Amino acid sequence: MKKLNILIIAALTTLSTTGCTTTKVGNPSQNSALNSVTSSGKNQKSGAMQNSLDSWLKDDWTPSVEKDEKIKAKYQDENRDFTLQEYVDKSEAYVKDKNTTTYNKENSHSERMKSMPVIGN
Repeated sequence: MKKLNILIIAALTTLSTTGCTTTKVGNPSQNSALNSVTSSGKNQKSGAMQNSLDSWLKDDWTPSVEKDEKIKAKYQDENRDFTLQEYVDKSEAYVKDKNTTTYNKENSHSERMKSMPVIGN
């Protein structure tokens, strides 16, 4: 009888101590009234990588893509669905713009490799 009591007490102790640990604290909610009262998500700051990406998109990607008239005409409808082809077209325009402005034969990696004494021609 003592062993049964000890087992019951141990089981109840285990259940009472682990029952609270399975619930998550600060669950996100779709309820705007609840979110206005809680502090979850209010103290989030964007990190260095996000800031770097945002500035690259604003200063480098967007101006390069907007120069291409074909892309402007093809994707001018704001209510369209995003497709992977749109990204491919824009990346092609970006690479084409960057290669014409920054690429020259002296900076070419393959030209540097060819000029090395043992490796090159």
